[in-house]
Amino acid sequence: MQDIQTTNSNTTVETQLFQPRLILQALVFTAILYFSANDRSLNSRGRVSDFNTHLSVAVGSAVLQEAAQHSQLPTSALRLVAAQPQTWSDNCLELGNSEVACTPIPVPGWQVAVASGKQRLIYRTDTSGSVIKLEEIKH
Repeated sequence: MQDIQTTNSNTTVETQLFQPRLILQALVFTAILYFSANDRSLNSRGRVSDFNTHLSVAVGSAVLQEAAQHSQLPTSALRLVAAQPQTWSDNCLELGNSEVACTPIPVPGWQVAVASGKQRLIYRTDTSGSVIKLEEIKH
């Protein structure tokens, strides 16, 4: 009778030691999956963005200045309504024309939407905002 109680006691101790390890292991794997899946999100063009997903104040200001010049409105009448990180396939931000030769090189940057009333301007930029090009005007 003593042997049965000792065996059951050992089994219970082993189970108590083994279960926390399984729970800890499950938590670690869940964390790895969570951060792996969320670390690289696909943008609308299906390209993986490897850089920060928050538009910097400097780039936002530069886009607003460009939009103000184009629309002949003060920057106070304009607002940024969307910004999405992009990786453009060339140094022309995929908006090349026949006058300029574009070099096929990945250029990280932004697609930024600016609104004023009913008009919406879509711009493309590089990461620093030193290159800003108007993509489209929507009414």
